[in-house]
Amino acid sequence: MKTIQLEQFYKLAGISLAIAVLINFINFLSANSIDYLIDYKRFIMNFSSALFIGGLNMIFFTLIQKKYSWRKAPFIMIILGIPGSMILSVLGFFMARLIQGVLLFGTTFQNFIANESLFNYIFAAIIALVVSLAFHAYYFYKFGVEAELKAQKEIVEHTKAKHKALQDQLDPHFLFNSLSVLASLIEEDPKRAAEFTTSLSKVYRYVLDQRREDLVSISSELNFAKVYLNLLSTRFEDSLNFSIDVLDESDYTVPLSLQLLIENAVKHNKVTEKHPLHIKIFKTKDHLVIQNNVNPKVNDSERNGIGLINIKKRFEVYTESPIEIEKDSDTFTVKLPLIQTQNL
Repeated sequence: MKTIQLEQFYKLAGISLAIAVLINFINFLSANSIDYLIDYKRFIMNFSSALFIGGLNMIFFTLIQKKYSWRKAPFIMIILGIPGSMILSVLGFFMARLIQGVLLFGTTFQNFIANESLFNYIFAAIIALVVSLAFHAYYFYKFGVEAELKAQKEIVEHTKAKHKALQDQLDPHFLFNSLSVLASLIEEDPKRAAEFTTSLSKVYRYVLDQRREDLVSISSELNFAKVYLNLLSTRFEDSLNFSIDVLDESDYTVPLSLQLLIENAVKHNKVTEKHPLHIKIFKTKDHLVIQNNVNPKVNDSERNGIGLINIKKRFEVYTESPIEIEKDSDTFTVKLPLIQTQNL
């Protein structure tokens, strides 16, 4: 932090030096006198004025940008920035002239105040207003362009994430395992085989239907999750059990997010009679929560992979609340923020 502040000061000093050189050179051209180039007192006056005015404005904008930003509160930045910049610029001009008068020219404070002209400060205020307006116009334009680019980027990322999510859901391994279960059920229990086939078709119908949806009701997603979990329960028998405790289903969520999280739980944990997998789905005030116990497979890779990253990107389009992930030695928990369509 100190390094950054020091770099900012050096940059400000360099700009002030360039301004002082430019003003002296302009005075030299207009008066055609070499005295303006070698007059170090006039040079110090111009340098100190630029340094004081620039320094106060730099501190001022650093402070207000800690609380506000051009992206989230552009009009507050304008309302605070323009008058604040004008007042500080005039104050900086006064401080520079005071130091110049007392230190450079040996004037007493009383004589300095007595000889000051209101016109000098009116002129300084006008210059400050023009510069401040130009500065704020630039950042307001920059804010608008960046906001538009961000919106377009989010649309592209959302489309990519939806496409990738659909590819993930149609995982051929899931279909292969399901068909293997179905084959064994046909011989052992034809009735259960028929029920399994119906459930499998519902799963793929839901996956295909969600290609056209950005959001789905929690009730729809939970109904799908129940069918999907029942299929997995048939496959793993007593090695997998689940509970769903959600009373209020009025909010919305990103489609297929539950399926991916359930599939991740199965993929990354042992699911055996000795190490059964327990999956809980419940709702808090602000989140739909998916939690499972942890029995990691040997040499299992990091859980937070591409699938979870895709879900995060899709949620970012609709809510500023992030997905929360909590992991300890016993449980792995993912909290999906609830989405209310009236806030979109």
